[in-house]
Amino acid sequence: MKNRSIIIIVALVLFAVSAQAQDKVARGKYLVTIGGCHDCHSPKAKLGSVEPNPALMLSGRPASTPAPAKPANMGEISASGDLTAWYGPWGISYAANITPHPKTGLGTRYTEEKFIKALRTGKKPEGEPILPPMPWENFAKMSDSDLKALWAYLQSIKPIDNYVRVATPPATSAK
Repeated sequence: MKNRSIIIIVALVLFAVSAQAQDKVARGKYLVTIGGCHDCHSPKAKLGSVEPNPALMLSGRPASTPAPAKPANMGEISASGDLTAWYGPWGISYAANITPHPKTGLGTRYTEEKFIKALRTGKKPEGEPILPPMPWENFAKMSDSDLKALWAYLQSIKPIDNYVRVATPPATSAK
């Protein structure tokens, strides 16, 4: 009888832990959706569409996306047709692959702690700044539990092998 009671208690605890993990992932998915993460980090189903390509969700700028043109006037910003690359006073930035792919995504470069620190400070693990248009300042105001939910969701999605090039610094004028 004691063994049966212990087994039932352990099963209930495991069920509760599993339910909490599922709730965390669901919360993260919700936050990714309302936070507009797909707007920049997901290639679109077709050019001119705002619908993310379901096969490439959150995989960042594809190599096939041309870099945006330099804006006509200083201080203006231009974007690629699929909104995964941006040209502004900071140079050219490319939406990162935020899938859990071990080499080209969040993979081994980030841990939950490093992910939260990056969104709180605007600095990648190597110390580089997170460039516009990524609104890290807004994410910095999120609760720890929400940032952990984002991390849990991003770790639960399909890893996609998509190398995203490094940002291009702004061109300097010749003197």
